[in-house]
Amino acid sequence: MIESILCALLPAWAVSLAAFVWASNRAIARGLAPIRESPGSKVAVIVPVTGKSSTMQRSIGSLLSRTDPCRQVVFAVEDSNDPAAAFVQEAIRGKEAAQCVFAGPAIDCGQKNHNLLAGVAAVSGRPDVLVFADGGHDFPDGWLERLVAPIVRDEAKVTSGYHAVTPSGYEFISWIYAVCVQMMLVFQNAPGLGQPWGGAMAISRELFEQLKIANAWRISVVDDVSLAHLLKAHGMKVRTLPQVCRQTPVGRLSLREFFEWLVRQLQYVRFIFPGTWAALGIWSFLQVLVFCLSPILILSSAAGLTTALCGGAAVFYLGIVALVLLQIRLLHPSPCTSARWLAAGAVLIPVFGAALAEAGFRREIKWRGITYRVGRQGRVLAVHR
Repeated sequence: MIESILCALLPAWAVSLAAFVWASNRAIARGLAPIRESPGSKVAVIVPVTGKSSTMQRSIGSLLSRTDPCRQVVFAVEDSNDPAAAFVQEAIRGKEAAQCVFAGPAIDCGQKNHNLLAGVAAVSGRPDVLVFADGGHDFPDGWLERLVAPIVRDEAKVTSGYHAVTPSGYEFISWIYAVCVQMMLVFQNAPGLGQPWGGAMAISRELFEQLKIANAWRISVVDDVSLAHLLKAHGMKVRTLPQVCRQTPVGRLSLREFFEWLVRQLQYVRFIFPGTWAALGIWSFLQVLVFCLSPILILSSAAGLTTALCGGAAVFYLGIVALVLLQIRLLHPSPCTSARWLAAGAVLIPVFGAALAEAGFRREIKWRGITYRVGRQGRVLAVHR
């Protein structure tokens, strides 16, 4: 009986995985169509910044090196004691279109949200488009033009890009991180699941005010997922733009650091989209379970403990997983070898299962030394520093 269930479950779950990735890849391919040039418009770019690193400094330098008379840039830092404050102020010296504001410590929302709101309040005049972009990622040529073009041309109200993790060497954990982010890109572009990414998203100022996004951010633990919830409540969609791909350089990364990051991403979905969390959680958990059982079934079949059909179904499932991982690899701007990519993907799947279980039990979200106690829809109930 159990063998019959497994023989049916393995191909079914393999096909569901392949179909999901196929549909997402079609959406990504459509999204790669060239974006026509747009007329000039006033754009304000708000960049929340914290900490100090060579990657952050390079990122901010690349942003400021591009001049545009229609653009102003506001860097938002918690306070002057933040290591980012000194180098941001030095970087913007002599640049009239750039400024640095201090948000102060957050009390009722995530610190990033608090910084973003301080940045929005500091914007001068009334820009047509508000752009939110994290520091710590490279700013490629044309990223801003591509991001705002659909809004300026009135083809969309909200747009979003994404990023790709580019490990600086052959650090294996960093490549697990890279594979995970590429999988998230697939989820971002899957029909019905599109969500904005806080590292590169744009919205018309009119809609920002109409939806009262500032009010939502003032009580939420996260920016992009709470925005996605607000858009869904109003029957609106974000337009994802695969052309806007910021690269995230990553050096040595520990498994614990990666695991905590992954748990946090899953927690955001769990608190703000409980229905989506339940559906995707069950589907993902069964994928992890089937993946981990497959090698056992193959060995059992070889030893004569299970039927050859069961072992064949397990081989079929693992083959589909490998093909899916290799297909996702093609989306990366500078992937590692196929063997390393497959190995990283194979390790990621059980780690993802562990993170999924951990995210289901944790009642608090931890980020950059701050612990947030979170309630329904991501509302911050308490902040502990």
